[in-house]
Amino acid sequence: ARDAGRVGGSGAGEVVEVGAPLLTVQESAEASGSGAVLTGYGTSGRAARQPSPCPAITTGTADAVHASNDPAHATASATRIPLGPSADKFVRGHRDTPAVTIWADTDAGGLLAARATLGTGLMPLLARACLDALAAFPEFNSRVDAERQEVVRQPQVHLGFAAQTDHGLVVPVVRNADRLSLDALAAELRRLTDLTRRGALPAEHRTGGTFTLNNYGGFDVDGATPILNHPQAAMIGVGRITDRPWVKDGRVEVRKVVNVSLTFDHRVCDGGTAAGFLRHVVAGLNSAS
Repeated sequence: ARDAGRVGGSGAGEVVEVGAPLLTVQESAEASGSGAVLTGYGTSGRAARQPSPCPAITTGTADAVHASNDPAHATASATRIPLGPSADKFVRGHRDTPAVTIWADTDAGGLLAARATLGTGLMPLLARACLDALAAFPEFNSRVDAERQEVVRQPQVHLGFAAQTDHGLVVPVVRNADRLSLDALAAELRRLTDLTRRGALPAEHRTGGTFTLNNYGGFDVDGATPILNHPQAAMIGVGRITDRPWVKDGRVEVRKVVNVSLTFDHRVCDGGTAAGFLRHVVAGLNSAS
């Protein structure tokens, strides 16, 4: 829509200093009143004009600029580190899954009281709340068969839980977790955690999970928006427990508060169902004792 002209006799391939004008633009009679055009989009009914070649921009020499942008000229100090074994899985999960994360804060007083009363850790109580919610909302213990355009609900819950180790993040799987008592669940979580940290986790506990519990509290963060553990349809995340102002019976008190989040594949359900599942998990934590 506009004609571009060269600056002061500068031609293609010539060099100008930083800050000097590159080109001038003047309105042609043909384009007058037609309005501005976004670069790359053009207009209908009119042949696109090619911009004049731009001279090279340098802060020293042209060779130096080209070398700085060329990976082949990287300095000897650059280090190449292989991607981890889960890299492809993360990419696939992010690319193929329309994931959504919702979250809610809750008073963790009941959860901490249950830990003291029952003499167990937090993870078994968190897992128990998830398993109870999965019984009420089986949509989240499923996977999507994209080829057949079907949601496949799993008959058992094989519960994955994120464990940080010296050799990276590992997700051990508690087989048939929904059939275990709280004590048996706690024992299995301890056993698999120990095996994982020793690098001795059996193959049958490395894959096949149908739902994942991720405890972010150990990293001293409030929460996250994770990538789902493909092909699973959902993941519960639990943040750190911190002192925060909390309204109880019309009064503001300092309470132990925790953030609980649900990341889910939007193809398996709508937001209302997801909110119901998250509320069920939160209620389970509040009544854990």
